[in-house]
Amino acid sequence: MSTTATWSDPNDCPFCGSELQNPGAGFIDHISENPDCEDGFETWRSNINDDICAGWSG
Repeated sequence: MSTTATWSDPNDCPFCGSELQNPGAGFIDHISENPDCEDGFETWRSNINDDICAGWSG
């Protein structure tokens, strides 16, 4: 698993590179089933949270 996210293809998980069923709900399903990817996403989200006015709810 990658230690940095590569958001180059919305059809692939940016943390492990696995193909997603779809880039929206498929990503959410994927991270809920893969703890390492979920941890990577939470870390990414906490790093960018202050970059977005009033935080990011997604």
